[in-house]
Amino acid sequence: MKLRTRMTAALGRISFAAAAGVGLVLPAAAAPADLGSALASHQAVYELKLIKASERSGLTGVDGRLVYEFTGSVCEGFTSQFRFVTRFVNNEGKTRITDLRTSTFEDGEGKSFNFLNQNYVDQRLVEESKGVAKLTGTGATAEVSKPQKHTVDFAADALFPTRHMATLIAAAKSGQSFADIKLYDGSENGDRVYQTAIVIGKEQTGPDEFGDEAGKDSVVFAGKRHWPVTISYYDVRKKSDDGLPEYQLSFLLYENGVTRKLKLDYGDFVLSGTLSELKPLEAKSCP
Repeated sequence: MKLRTRMTAALGRISFAAAAGVGLVLPAAAAPADLGSALASHQAVYELKLIKASERSGLTGVDGRLVYEFTGSVCEGFTSQFRFVTRFVNNEGKTRITDLRTSTFEDGEGKSFNFLNQNYVDQRLVEESKGVAKLTGTGATAEVSKPQKHTVDFAADALFPTRHMATLIAAAKSGQSFADIKLYDGSENGDRVYQTAIVIGKEQTGPDEFGDEAGKDSVVFAGKRHWPVTISYYDVRKKSDDGLPEYQLSFLLYENGVTRKLKLDYGDFVLSGTLSELKPLEAKSCP
């Protein structure tokens, strides 16, 4: 298992979903281009910790911090910056520090996507990938420049992360309980397309229970509709005999794209993510 790459994919693009009820396949057209204008520019910090680990994982402890920044508009496009520093402790007491960094840009119409992924282990760069993906009239193509130059072709119904998020929110607002959407996010050296099976719970209308999470009095959350969501990620190139996903991501999703109560399930171990800081950011409005 490429642990670092899979964690980057799951955490770096928080685009969300799950499974149950009557299935619905949402085409890109289900998320109008101006829907992105409702996404909030913000910086969120999550404290992560290990809540479950199997013997096979070889882990006795995991803790870390995720910093995620999202800014932009339909007019200028959307930029995200992600950094996740984590300390792993194995069953022999040895420690490893990973530092995952991701930068992306997606145009306002969801037709082009630039990505740069860098993975450090104990302050040494061990993986780097960079590329540009674009939708064409008949499909989609990614030109990957790092680690090696190559071209990846995939179906035009695969959405880039911001468009994926907008489509998911549209499904939640329309009362759908399930969505099945392809996602291209530049992970696995730009080679992978995911089929995301998304389960959307009932809208939560009562008072928010923040517990020890930040944001209780934030304008980012005030008056916003929100839903519990679970997304299962499947590699479209693989056929799983056991039907299990590569990983699952669960969270509470607000209609402006901000999330809290994270849970990341990699099968062999599970992490929780508690929102510790939340700061709204300014974005240029469309003329």
